[in-house]
Amino acid sequence: MEQKERQKREYMLPDMDSTFRVFGAHSRTVDPGWSYPLHKHPLFEINLVLTGTQQFSVERESYTQQAGDLLLFRPGDLHESRVSGEEDMTYYCLHFDVDEPSFRELLCRSPRCFYPSDSELAMAIRPALDKLIGLTVSQEAVLRTEARMHVLSALFELFASLSGILSKLNQDPAGLRNSELASRVAIMLEEAVEEAAAAGLMNDKDTVTSIAAAVGYSTSSVNRLFSRAFGVSPRQYLSTIMLKKAKLLLMDPELTIEEISSRLGYNNIAHFSRQFKRWTGEAPSRFRDRFHD
Repeated sequence: MEQKERQKREYMLPDMDSTFRVFGAHSRTVDPGWSYPLHKHPLFEINLVLTGTQQFSVERESYTQQAGDLLLFRPGDLHESRVSGEEDMTYYCLHFDVDEPSFRELLCRSPRCFYPSDSELAMAIRPALDKLIGLTVSQEAVLRTEARMHVLSALFELFASLSGILSKLNQDPAGLRNSELASRVAIMLEEAVEEAAAAGLMNDKDTVTSIAAAVGYSTSSVNRLFSRAFGVSPRQYLSTIMLKKAKLLLMDPELTIEEISSRLGYNNIAHFSRQFKRWTGEAPSRFRDRFHD
């Protein structure tokens, strides 16, 4: 009681459990004949022109990028590019993915993908991008732990700037209502994984169907609204949460892989191992060995 009386105020950060992936970040200089064919991938992408001119097509919309102009597009967007003009072109490309629901919403509801060099968003994120470009060109991030930490710092700075500007831009009332429903479904999916881990029972199809019924929408409507908000289907999002949960459990040396498999609702360890390798490209035991040699 005496301890409580002496404590006048307390401030705490919220608990956070978020992961992200950065893939294929590179700076490249190409000649006037260069082009990249039409393609798509399951990641968000930032493409920034540093010198020269690039002609870019995203979902059949054409954009001309000068130095400082950038494109921000979503998973699954069809895109292609080529050099425009007779000069070499240098660009920086960053692919990334995040599982933070509110940030994914902002990225997926972005009202446009092209941001000129003098736009609020381009100017806000350019300092973080310049840090990443410097680290990419120096190659220090490959060799030194300190440099890798600088990369992480620059990435979080980039994400913070992006979320701040996109929050100001994404004010469409209908979009906000739909995002509230998608956010509610995301929370329910996360709760379902936690409950399944406690009970040792998980069925992703039944989970999405029951959540759709609980929020009063058809499964198809929930799939459509959720995919529009987050860029992935509810079942794909559920797999992401399951993977994160599996990684956290594997980092606990007190749990056997068989126990983890059972907690996540798999019928046997072989099924869990196959699924984990499908998600990550490595077996659960290999992942664990990297943390507990």
